[in-house]
Amino acid sequence: MPASADVHSSKAASTLNTKVMNGEPASSVANDLLPWQAAIMSEEVYGGYYSGCGAVIISDYWAVTAAHCLESYAQLGNTLIAGTTYIPNSTGEANTVDEKFKFNIVEKIKHPGFNGIYDLDDDIGLIKVDRPLSSVAKPIKLATPDEQALANQDFVNTWTPTAATNGNVIASGWGNTEPDFLPPNELMVVKLAGIPLDQCDEGDLPLTGSSHFVCADSNIPDVKKDVCAGDSGGPLIWQNPNNAGDTDHGLRVIGVTSYGPYCDEKYIGNPLAQTNGLYTELAAYYDWIALETQLNLPGLATSSFTHNPFDLVSEDATNPDAGTGNGGGEGSGNGDGNGESGKETESSTTSKSSGGGSMPLGLLASLMALAFWRRQLG
Repeated sequence: MPASADVHSSKAASTLNTKVMNGEPASSVANDLLPWQAAIMSEEVYGGYYSGCGAVIISDYWAVTAAHCLESYAQLGNTLIAGTTYIPNSTGEANTVDEKFKFNIVEKIKHPGFNGIYDLDDDIGLIKVDRPLSSVAKPIKLATPDEQALANQDFVNTWTPTAATNGNVIASGWGNTEPDFLPPNELMVVKLAGIPLDQCDEGDLPLTGSSHFVCADSNIPDVKKDVCAGDSGGPLIWQNPNNAGDTDHGLRVIGVTSYGPYCDEKYIGNPLAQTNGLYTELAAYYDWIALETQLNLPGLATSSFTHNPFDLVSEDATNPDAGTGNGGGEGSGNGDGNGESGKETESSTTSKSSGGGSMPLGLLASLMALAFWRRQLG
């Protein structure tokens, strides 16, 4: 998101901003690494189409996203893209993705408690599509409240703000990427650390007693890692160690990207933008999701995932010698979520964290309008 706000204001420096910073292309790590990842395509904006927000697939017909992605000011359309890591954002041609990866959205549900102006609560929404997503993608299980409690204890046991630790959560999306903070063509992924809520620095954002968020940031103090503009609604993944031997490796989606600092300001070291990222905690809405979708969430089939991303995603993608959390690492060429070969793009052949192309002023204006709404909070 462009730094159009007064960065001398703490509110301006800690408003909504979602993209992957200092991550790596998912397709360079392994094919079919994140088969639950989806994106909501924008409406036509000055002649172009883009991946406007992320989403996470939880069943054959349903995906979860952020409520603010379903507001009219987000300028998103009725197409969900799934099963591919490549979306041609640099040329504004997201609409040219192969038809098998495009799904018509037939229902959008915002949480009734979300107002988007007076507080940050209930930033969660649901998307239903017209045909089975399993044709190209795979759903991931929602964390239950008991699993979220286990994750919270994991964060308490491992979070060390002054020392590097192995990342225990993973975020991903097509949001803006350093150094130019433009949307990439390739899906980006980053490993982060979960932070206990009582140690979370959310800046001046007006959290309330009924707020339900997961807090996360870089697991390496000297390396700035985060999600940014365009990653909103995308997944935050955690691994339940009690189910690590299952076919889904115990992977659970615990949050969707909601709020955080301006990444360009965080990247250059603005002290007012060094706050943590907030993700809507899905376990708090487990019953609401079940009610609205009519899904038997505990009874959903367990997916079989080819890879465990916690074994493969780099602890520090800026340092090729840093390795992965478990000493793993598996390179591959570009590919989509179904293991097929993708297009060769500039963003996939240059540095791991570079973004490609340019975004038209119309879309930038819509993002700045969204930031303006956020700056009115409090």
